[in-house]
Amino acid sequence: MRRLFPVTDMTARETAAEGAGEAREWSLDELADAYVYPELPAGGSWLRANMVSSLDGAGQHDGRSQPLSSETDMRIFGTLRALADVVVVGAETVRLEGYRPARAREAFAARRADAGQGPAPVIAVVSASLNLDFSLPLFTAPLVPTLVLTGAAAPADRVAAARAAGAEVLVAGDGAGVEPVRARAVLAERGLRRQLTEGGPRLLGQFVAADALDELCLTVSPTMTAGSAQRIAGGPSVAVPTRFAVASVLERDGFLFTRYRRI
Repeated sequence: MRRLFPVTDMTARETAAEGAGEAREWSLDELADAYVYPELPAGGSWLRANMVSSLDGAGQHDGRSQPLSSETDMRIFGTLRALADVVVVGAETVRLEGYRPARAREAFAARRADAGQGPAPVIAVVSASLNLDFSLPLFTAPLVPTLVLTGAAAPADRVAAARAAGAEVLVAGDGAGVEPVRARAVLAERGLRRQLTEGGPRLLGQFVAADALDELCLTVSPTMTAGSAQRIAGGPSVAVPTRFAVASVLERDGFLFTRYRRI
């Protein structure tokens, strides 16, 4: 792993080590320090997204992100989860990626305890229709109860099915759908203030359109896919492009691990 930005004295030493043939994978503690959440004001929250993209802009291949990933990308994926209070994910991504409950990881146990966090992040599934398989372990056997974010007009029978499976249903919209800013607030009110979304593209697009995204962690995969795969964010367009500033860039095996924060 090499740190390309920001450039510091440590960056110079890391670069020299790489040049001497001492390339190494960073420890989980080093990754956690690199991706630590900012200090939050009382009642505040921070929403970061973690996505991967091919060189030609595809966020998926054959409907899944895994073909674009790497071992280091998955270590960062796990680290970002371990730092979060809650992982917010769209229903379609749950269906396509085969989501399972978040697990407790011994490597992060002390760090989470010091931060006042539970053993594993909560998974919060965003769905208007609640067209989900509530027999999956994500709902029936999580370490911490899974949340379902939906609108006030969600089908009553599906709400009942979610609750019967052990999920907790939270209303974050007055109609059928979920309002992104309200979803953030509902989670923060429960103490889930360090927020992470893993997509999919439609959900991320909704957060962007609502100006509700604080940070993007984007892995640029050294792959080309062609085809008609979605970008990492889809849905409604913003009137004026939202500007982000680069916070850090890491590199390993041709993959760029970038982090941007909203200006």
